[in-house]
Parts: sequence; C-alpha cells; structure tokens
Amino acid sequence: MNKKVTFLIALIFVLHGTQFAQADDHETDQTIVDVASSTGSHDSLVAALNHVGLADTLAGDGPFTVFAPTDQAFTDAGINLDDFDTEEENNTLSNILLYHVISGAAVDAANVTDGMTAEAANGDTLTFTVTNDSVVVGDATVTSADVEASNGIIHVIDKVLMPPADVVDEVEEPVTTTCDVTVGVVDTAYDRPSVTIEVGQTVCWEWTEADMPHNVAEIEDISSTEILAGGIYSGEAKGTVSFSYTFTENTTFYYACEPHLMMNMKGEVIVGTGIDANDVKVDDSDKSSESTPGFLLATSVIAMIGAVLVLSRRS
Repeated sequence: MNKKVTFLIALIFVLHGTQFAQADDHETDQTIVDVASSTGSHDSLVAALNHVGLADTLAGDGPFTVFAPTDQAFTDAGINLDDFDTEEENNTLSNILLYHVISGAAVDAANVTDGMTAEAANGDTLTFTVTNDSVVVGDATVTSADVEASNGIIHVIDKVLMPPADVVDEVEEPVTTTCDVTVGVVDTAYDRPSVTIEVGQTVCWEWTEADMPHNVAEIEDISSTEILAGGIYSGEAKGTVSFSYTFTENTTFYYACEPHLMMNMKGEVIVGTGIDANDVKVDDSDKSSESTPGFLLATSVIAMIGAVLVLSRRS
C-alpha cells in the first residue's frame, strides 16, 4: 500500500512538472498564448495579457521568449487586475508583462550562460544567473524550461519580475533672487546712481536690450578711474544684464560701467551705516601722538613764563 501511495505522489509531481512539456509534444502548432491558456496554472498571466491588449501581440509571428509566472506567483506579487483600470495603471501593468518577454529570439536553456544579459521587450535588461542546479532570471527561478510554441519558447518561473525603477534625473530648480533694490540704465548713466540699503539686502542691476552694452565693476572710490582688481564684477558688458549682489556688512560699495568709466558712469550703494566695520579701529598710539603736541606746547609756555619771572627778579 505504501509503495502505491508513493508511486501516486511521484506521478502527480511528474505530471505537474511536465504539463507544459505535454502541450509542447502534442500542440506545437499553438502560439505562446494558446499554450499558456491550456496549462491551468497560468490563467492570471493570460488574463493580464488580455487586460492590456498584449495577447494578440504574443500570438503574432514572433519569435518570442516568454518567462511565464504561475498563478501563485501573481498572487504572491499582489497583482489584482481590478486595481488596473486607468490608462496609467494599465501602462504600468503592460511594462511589467513586457519585462517577461524577449522579442525577436527564442532563447532555449542551453544557450543561457551565467552572467548573461538580454534586452526585454520593455527596454530594460534581464540578467541571468546559472548554477549547477538552477537558472535564475532576475530574482525568479526557472522551474520548467524549453516549452516550445509555434511562435517561440516558454520558461516557467516562480516569481513575477518587476522592472527596475526608472531613474529620474533631478532637475535643479532655478534660484529665485529677491531684489530689495533694482538699478537700471538710462543712456550712459545708472538710473539710481546712489541707493541706501540695510545689511543683508540685495541689489539687482537689470536692463534689457539697452542701446549700449553696460556692466557693473567695483572701483575703490567714487573718484577712481580704474576698475578694482578682484572686486565685485557682473561680467562682460552687455545690452541685457541681470546681476545681483547681497551685501552682508556695513560698507559703501562704489562701482562703474567698465566701457563708460571715463564718461563718469558710476554709482554707489550705501549699506547700513556706510562704514566698513573692518576699517573702524581705535589706535591708542594715534591718540597719544595727537595729544602729545598740545602737552609739549603747554609745557613750553610755562617754562618761558618761569624764565621771564626769574630774569625780572634779577633785574
């Protein structure tokens, strides 16, 4: 009795493992969709293909290589066709299904090598791992290989393959500058040659399609006739300019239009007190030097008076 039970169990496993092979032996005139429909364990796959209109594609001439997840694999993946009822959702499902297809080739197990890659019909890459006892595509194991159909070949797998997430290039958002004061140009002059702002505020120099090219170049003081090397600079003079600078300390910033410097096209920005904090230093030596002359003069006067008094007494 035990031998009979063991034999029956073994027979069930053999029949289950070869159900695709039987379809291959007797129905090789059937397409991939026809073969999948006849197994009884790929109803979810066939339903999904029909749901997004890919059944007709895989019934075409091919050749195709299809990695066919079982019904249990669809259940494990949590794929429910009722959840795919919008165009975007159906496109997602279609992308998943096409990731299981190699178009234009019927790849049998003998031609799969460890580390091999192939382009799936959705444009992503399938990667294969081959060991002594298994073939793995992605993270799914091939449980039944080389099931032939009239338009290709099928390999049964135990998981639904999920396409890799698309890498979205991060687009840098343009930096928006808040202008506290805006300076333009009129002919060969800045329209606001002198402005006063608070520390931390931003001045923007902006003009569009000016009759002549202008720019902003720092000068040492309002009477300077040369551009300050290494100073604040808006760049080459142009007819259209958008330049800004945020001032972070008390100072007076002097600037000029480089090509019109000798025409006295200059301006100033008074920031806060208008005094550069770095220049405000108390020097005790200066105070001493300033007070010393007065002290010496007083001493000299007293000495002279004393001398006069002495001489008058002697007389």
